[in-house]
Amino acid sequence: MKTKDLSGISALLAALLVVGAIFVPGVSATQENDFLVGEGDTNYDQIASAQKTLRITPETPGMSKEEFVAYSKRMEQKYGSENVTALKSHIDRSVQSSSGLPDITRNLQYVTAWNGHLEAKNDDGVVMASSDNVLSLYKLDVTDEQGRDHYYWWQWSAAQNREDVWMGDDSNLKNFWNRVKFEDSTSNLLIYSPDSDIIGNEDAVTVGLGAEYMGVGCSISKDFVLHQDKIRPKPGECQVGSAGKYAVDWVGDYEGTQSIYGACEERRPSGASATVQWTYNLTANLV
Repeated sequence: MKTKDLSGISALLAALLVVGAIFVPGVSATQENDFLVGEGDTNYDQIASAQKTLRITPETPGMSKEEFVAYSKRMEQKYGSENVTALKSHIDRSVQSSSGLPDITRNLQYVTAWNGHLEAKNDDGVVMASSDNVLSLYKLDVTDEQGRDHYYWWQWSAAQNREDVWMGDDSNLKNFWNRVKFEDSTSNLLIYSPDSDIIGNEDAVTVGLGAEYMGVGCSISKDFVLHQDKIRPKPGECQVGSAGKYAVDWVGDYEGTQSIYGACEERRPSGASATVQWTYNLTANLV
């Protein structure tokens, strides 16, 4: 009798286990793609990201000097002066020729600039992080010995996480980058900066390029504060030579505002135009 009762209970338990297994909720492949596991982390953290690409041709309108100055001032109010100094100083020097500004450009002419905004949202449409991005173009005052034109493409991005007034940070910045990609074989990418990984913790980082043609020195440079983590040339997105490309990339896990700068030099035949694809990306970790 006891043996019979135990057998019945065992059978009942086995049946319940089978039924329970049938009704365990599954996770779809789409849901898995929305989450990321950090190293040594036992929790799944949701990721929000955004990206835009602008194809720039000779007909694509950009900002005039005066429009760029006004834009830079708006960005300064939004992000603070330390995150916008290179943007504002470069153009202020070109427009106003102020002797009080740092000597960060030599023998360059401002051509134009383009700007774009990103918002990384959660599943409910709430903005968890945002960024503003600029690609500005400068032409060197002189040609090289073969009469070719040289240009500096200056990249700037500033990103900030979402912070709740009562609950604190809702997200951390994980990654943002800014890329210029040349379509024409006549556009030759010569050099870029930064050209290696830089890790910092409230450290000053210098981004700049310099060259001399026909005895005339040309340069563009600026320092910025790397609050935390790493800035680098984005792996797989940097290529010198004909129809090259360059992306400046920040990676980390940061609560706050971070800006980055990048620059590359392009050479093309005298009078030739260029077509580029400008892409900027933002990723945040929802905490």
